[in-house]
Amino acid sequence: MPLLSTATGSFFAGRRANAFGSTLWSPADITTAFWIDAADTSSYTLSGSNVTAVTDKAGNATISVGGTPNINTSLNGKNTFTFQQNNNEDLTTNEFLQASSGNHWAVGVFQWNSVDDTKDSFWSTENNTVNAVTNKRDYAVSAGNSSQFNGELDLDSLSSNRISSTIGDKEAFTNVFGSSATWQILSVFFNKAGNQIGARISGENAFTPVNDYDNSLTPNLDLRIMRNRTSVRMDGKMAEFFSVADVPGTGIINMDHFISAEGYLAHKWGLTSSLPSDHPYKNNAP
Repeated sequence: MPLLSTATGSFFAGRRANAFGSTLWSPADITTAFWIDAADTSSYTLSGSNVTAVTDKAGNATISVGGTPNINTSLNGKNTFTFQQNNNEDLTTNEFLQASSGNHWAVGVFQWNSVDDTKDSFWSTENNTVNAVTNKRDYAVSAGNSSQFNGELDLDSLSSNRISSTIGDKEAFTNVFGSSATWQILSVFFNKAGNQIGARISGENAFTPVNDYDNSLTPNLDLRIMRNRTSVRMDGKMAEFFSVADVPGTGIINMDHFISAEGYLAHKWGLTSSLPSDHPYKNNAP
């Protein structure tokens, strides 16, 4: 049985949000591998409204700022990062930590403004340390359309040693991302311990999770935000993004931290209306 067989129904049954006033969940409560937060003004440096340096709040990666992304107060009264492809704007690091086990999940708040390539990506990872023909095993969250961000999970194009033989090169989102200038909570998980790969948009499955995780993601990948695995960039915005090099919860088939992350982001960034009605953190923050 899939770990997240549907966005509603049995998975959420019996789950309760924390009562209002209790200690609230945040990424600081878990071991993040990477964390960028535009709301935390102490974590980046500005020249006017242009971002010149960004700090990984997880303390693991040195981040390079491409071009001159800028800051806007555009979401729930908090700052967000804005990127323009014509100015070659992105955030990158070659120190994106992954577990050798292959367990990994990542979640962020994103918006697309224009798309002109099917491979335009909110974020992508790339393995530049091993033979790209036989062992590349990285991924990207891409548009899947040359004029709008429908969404797809792009895996490697290997002929063998694939991440998932069921998915192959890519898995299109059947629950598409949404229209231009729409904020969404976007997440992916690679649960090697539970043999499952999936993606979610604002608390609902982007596609039916695949129970076929054959070969682990390569540890210590390069990460590119608002850029694909080559040099294709896109116009869009990001509010927050973090990843974890572990299973999505406290056990092989447990997704507690993953679901808490959705609730945390929804309440922090004013996106609770995007969550499904039976999401455990629809009304109260985790």
